[in-house]
Amino acid sequence: MNGYKSNNLPLDVSWSDIDYMQDYKDFEFDSKLEFKDLPQFVDSVHQNHMHYIPIIDAGIAARPNEGYKAFDAGMKYDTFIKASKDLNEPFIGAVWPDEAVYTDFFNQNGDKFWGEQLDYFHNNLQFDGLWLDMNEASNFCTGTCRQSQRSKKPIKNMLPYIPGGRDLEAKSMALDAAHANGYTQLDTHSLWGTQEVRATHLWFQSKNKRTAIIERSAFAGLGKFGSRWLGDNFSQEKYMGYSVTGVMMHNIIGIPFAGSDICGFIGNTSPELCTRWHNVGAFYPFSRNHYDQASSAQEPYVFKGMEVQGVDVLRSMRRSINLKYNMIKYYYTQLQMVSNEGGAFYRPMFFDFPTDDNAYLDQEYNVMLGEALKLSVNSNNLQMATTAFYFPQGTWCSVVNTTRETASCI
Repeated sequence: MNGYKSNNLPLDVSWSDIDYMQDYKDFEFDSKLEFKDLPQFVDSVHQNHMHYIPIIDAGIAARPNEGYKAFDAGMKYDTFIKASKDLNEPFIGAVWPDEAVYTDFFNQNGDKFWGEQLDYFHNNLQFDGLWLDMNEASNFCTGTCRQSQRSKKPIKNMLPYIPGGRDLEAKSMALDAAHANGYTQLDTHSLWGTQEVRATHLWFQSKNKRTAIIERSAFAGLGKFGSRWLGDNFSQEKYMGYSVTGVMMHNIIGIPFAGSDICGFIGNTSPELCTRWHNVGAFYPFSRNHYDQASSAQEPYVFKGMEVQGVDVLRSMRRSINLKYNMIKYYYTQLQMVSNEGGAFYRPMFFDFPTDDNAYLDQEYNVMLGEALKLSVNSNNLQMATTAFYFPQGTWCSVVNTTRETASCI
């Protein structure tokens, strides 16, 4: 926080990735070692008028007879997905805590179990929102991790065709894993992450709190319950390009508040890429600077004193971040209209100009932000001095430009 404050950079949210957990157990923070002062840190975040959002992974550590509250409660309520319709024991997969079980959100006690764990977690750590990860649901094994849970007649061997031509159990639960309503993972896989978000949304609503959820697995209509970031990306220019069409796609399927990790998550970014990504990310509905432990630091102030193409890197990033704040009221209004009336906010230009053939070209460089703003993204340089963007017939005024201070109309 201090680096942002001393360099006059706005900061709204402090995030915690899985490092804060005690042995990678959901709903438990490491109260003895590096994160023993986490509650006090969260208090300081709130005192600085900021918010705190920790991560929760989909797989709950399978820790019998260790006093792990979440696992014991799930066994008591019988709310974990079963190995199969014929094997009445929790399906065992593997994620960061090694062996893991998964909440059955189709179980009549699933929402109650999940809500109680969030109550316990919030009592110990005053979070303001939640970051739901690995909820595809991810699994480091191919299907079940235990030989004893492997079906003698696997569903995947009886499919008339294989969508995508790949093993449907790769890095995922077994298709034979069973839910309380009689469905298997074959039936529910694409919806499971949305069910987790729905249950989490219900907890926020029950506490009279505004829902604040960023998550990774999406199904059409998830935007009713939460929001989405595009998942782990790489510090490469092409991923910055993918992010633009990715946010568009999510708006089209009913998730208007979507965005990407700016500068990239995996690998070392560069001053130029990070600056350009701040320029692009300023216009995402959701954006954050996030990188993994193996990568070099990429907070804007890290690049203080550097120039690229004659542009002061820190100044450019600061201006991009401030642009987002300047547009907040417009964004909020447009997103509220989408919430009430349907539609998309961050959308391809042909949505508004369907009879204009040119509106279907270069979609990643031409984005409509609601009905009044068009974003023209330049992927080649920081100066934005040579690109002739396409504008449909009408009067267009330049209200935001990363290098020119004065407005102009064409």
